[in-house]
Amino acid sequence: MTMQIIILSIGAGILIAGGLLVAFLSWRNLNADDVTMRLNQFVAEETPQAEMRVRLAREARDLQGSLTSRLTVPIVRSIGRIFGRLTPATQIEEIRRKLTIAGNPLGMGPREFYGMRVLTILLGGLAAMALLRMGASTMIWLGAIIVVILGFLAPVALLDNRVRARQDAIRRGLPDALDMLSVCASAGLGFDQAIQRVSEHWGTPVGQEFGRMIQEMEMGLSRKEALRNMADRLDVNELSSFVAFVLQSEQLGMSIADTLHTQAAQMRQERRFRAQEQAQKIPTKMLFPMALLIFPAIIAVVLGPALPRLMNIFSNF
Repeated sequence: MTMQIIILSIGAGILIAGGLLVAFLSWRNLNADDVTMRLNQFVAEETPQAEMRVRLAREARDLQGSLTSRLTVPIVRSIGRIFGRLTPATQIEEIRRKLTIAGNPLGMGPREFYGMRVLTILLGGLAAMALLRMGASTMIWLGAIIVVILGFLAPVALLDNRVRARQDAIRRGLPDALDMLSVCASAGLGFDQAIQRVSEHWGTPVGQEFGRMIQEMEMGLSRKEALRNMADRLDVNELSSFVAFVLQSEQLGMSIADTLHTQAAQMRQERRFRAQEQAQKIPTKMLFPMALLIFPAIIAVVLGPALPRLMNIFSNF
């Protein structure tokens, strides 16, 4: 029975992994073409002919994909559309905010995310039903509950992990980006040209966000609005302080090159402090693995040979 539970647990994990893979394959096809068609749907005239053109363009794009994408993308969209209507607007906005901070991985939207989440829950339910068919013991019920919970929480956990990873990447890369901006400004480039140069030559998250800021400015937003949008969009304290510092220097008429140089030095110092803080936390983080894994092995090696003699001594009393 124990071996059967292990085999079914492995099968449940494979089902959940398969669901996530199907969702990722479907997200991969939600690229810039899909965004373009959505924009066309908003700006097009609300006539039956315009709606027909948008629908035909979407169907033609879907037919160009692989067999897996042609099967999974409509399913994810339909499920996301249904459950997106039932989901409160606050949750939709929260998922959209997290997806934006994560860099819109693979072009997914909040409704596609909910569609993927429903698929993982269904796959987890199927795996739980397969486990329950083995019997009604406590271990089987526990395994079934764990599988359903994993199917429910796995998409959110992956998204939160992606958000934290991208925010950390922005914190680590911001000092170097500010150094590059300072060099460009000292060479005679304006602030906008320096931002564009960094966005063109750096494929890091900081460079991507700088490129998005330039695109917003090209669409008509002022530099002040684009900078504030970037700070609000990413929710990174270091980037928010950089934006506030730049806007304040513009209002006071300070040199942008000196401002960037000062801000870069401050960012490097903060990065050094964060590294020292993480180094100070290492002993505390190592305590639990040592207590759970290393200490029992040491005790077994030290006291193992003496246990038979101790048992004989205490058995005589």
